[in-house]
Amino acid sequence: MDLAVTLKNVAAHAGVSRTTASNVVTGTGRVSSETRDRVHQAMRELGYVYNRGAASLRTRRTTTVGVVVTDIANPFFGELLVGLEAALAEAGFRSLVVASSDDPVRQDELIAELREYQVAGLAIMPASRSGSTFLEALEASRVPHVFVTKYLEGVSAPYVGPDDKLGGRLAAEHLLGHGCRSFAFVGGFSPHLSRRDRIEGVRSALADAGMDPALLVEVESPTNGEGGLQAGQALLERGVLPEAIICQSDGVAFGVYRALRIAGRASGVRLIGYDDVRTAALWEPPLTSVATRPELLGRAAAELLLEEIAEPAAGVSERVFAPELVVRESCGCQQAS
Repeated sequence: MDLAVTLKNVAAHAGVSRTTASNVVTGTGRVSSETRDRVHQAMRELGYVYNRGAASLRTRRTTTVGVVVTDIANPFFGELLVGLEAALAEAGFRSLVVASSDDPVRQDELIAELREYQVAGLAIMPASRSGSTFLEALEASRVPHVFVTKYLEGVSAPYVGPDDKLGGRLAAEHLLGHGCRSFAFVGGFSPHLSRRDRIEGVRSALADAGMDPALLVEVESPTNGEGGLQAGQALLERGVLPEAIICQSDGVAFGVYRALRIAGRASGVRLIGYDDVRTAALWEPPLTSVATRPELLGRAAAELLLEEIAEPAAGVSERVFAPELVVRESCGCQQAS
């Protein structure tokens, strides 16, 4: 058949109205599973492919959401995307994911490109040094958006993330319970507000225990395994190791522990990671970590963004989730035999 197959052909082949067929291919409206299966079968038999690009030009609407992450290789973001994409798919949306490498200039370029695709909204993990031009352009675009896991100081915008002050406190309190009296916080850089909040939580726990918070050793590094390895080497160069090390991410914790193990100095150091990615339980020793449940955060971010898309003038809202400490063995606790 030389003529292009149309949606009208699909509807006739499936024995439904064109409106019903349209609802099936666009993922909108209420359609029974039996009818949906019949339309999909008709599409396969006729070789029909829905042209979403043309449809969005006609309607000025799109079901694509732009997602900007800082580090696509970070397993935390991989798990977050699982939850985000699942929630979007349930609503008939899909994502277009790009990575800024935590570079604010690259971030601005990527957001401009995503706007050219007429995305329905943006889920953004802001680069650490995002400036006023980024915020001004974002507000001027009037594209619905939500910040995920990272927020910008003094900026009122929809936000989804963990309570990082509580997360830092949970880690410190547990290590204080082990009798630790010297602490280090490793990973991230000073512009990271999540890092600042976690350190604030650690310091508040130390102060409550009668310790001087100013004695907390801070080592900056990228928030991945390589950064943790470098930070671990920096700790070793200081000579005396702290009794307790709290890390900005699980990846940093993996790298720190490897550096200590290579140097033969891992014994006696108590270590806690952050995020509780899936590989944390598989590490040796199994990593104690502050669980932020990235899949849950991703799903919540998608749901909030969909609300922003549906009602752009609904006002600013945020969803902050309490983390939990998942105790394994790297902190000095032993699994019951």
